[in-house]
Amino acid sequence: MPRAQAQLDLDRAVTLRQLRTFKTVADASSFSLAAQRLKLSQPSVSYQVKELEEALGLPLLDRLGKRVKLTEAGTVLYGYARRMLDVLDEATVAVEELRGIKRGSLRVGASTTVGIYLLPAALGAFKKLHPGLVISLEIGTRTRVQDQVLRNELDLAVVGPASRDSELAIIPFLSDELVVVAPAGHPLAGKRSLTLKDLAGEPFIMREASSGSRWSLEKEARKEGAKLQVAMELGSNGAIKHAVESGLGLAVISRYAITLELASRRLVELKVRGFPIRRDWHIVHLRRRKLPASVATFIDFLKGTSWLSRNGVSTD
Repeated sequence: MPRAQAQLDLDRAVTLRQLRTFKTVADASSFSLAAQRLKLSQPSVSYQVKELEEALGLPLLDRLGKRVKLTEAGTVLYGYARRMLDVLDEATVAVEELRGIKRGSLRVGASTTVGIYLLPAALGAFKKLHPGLVISLEIGTRTRVQDQVLRNELDLAVVGPASRDSELAIIPFLSDELVVVAPAGHPLAGKRSLTLKDLAGEPFIMREASSGSRWSLEKEARKEGAKLQVAMELGSNGAIKHAVESGLGLAVISRYAITLELASRRLVELKVRGFPIRRDWHIVHLRRRKLPASVATFIDFLKGTSWLSRNGVSTD
């Protein structure tokens, strides 16, 4: 068969949808995870990859139980598929820029504290300026949302200490403070010059081991040579605040998360040496990706402080 004819047949047989599905399976190393990311059924994902393999006449993936691995042919195709899909995404961005940000989407991810207590205000203010945008917010662990940015499932994410990755652009955003809190009327409330060793006999309510606030607390405790008593692990700041208010223990939590509780005196901040612990939040996005106008504009919007002051949030 002439080369031109073979190329023509390949053009007809292989679709962009198949290539995107194949790349997603390769990225996830799993058909089931790829199906979740693509919002398709697993049989549909398997069928598209099978069609692609039949069109090329080569196996692209080795099925190893629930996991998959690229074959030699799959590795070659993956590099081309990634480049092709990147160009297609750039074309989409270029077309969107022609119509500004009157339409389009904005997919934002965030770690827990900033995602619950700050970003909704920012997204609400940005939506008022650009009502035609479809905006979504995904809240998860720092690792999870950064991985979603790397897979181009999110346009950007706001996280604490960002994992260093050559594929990610990391932009400074805001500073946060972690403080030690106790229920109103606690015997230690009002005392000055406390140390973590003074708190060694107190029960602590903590986040899961992978959380940034717990990592910061345990680092400070090691520095002070203090062994803290973990009375309870809870998965959200809201649950921790309720537990502390109920007298179940002390906690270390973001100042942004307890503004109302401190103002209403339901919680009190303890004066502990080494606290508040300062930590910085960052905006991350794919370095190689040309950002759509909606994403670039939102990053500039976040870096400004007008939306913070309009929502009563201090940046000091």
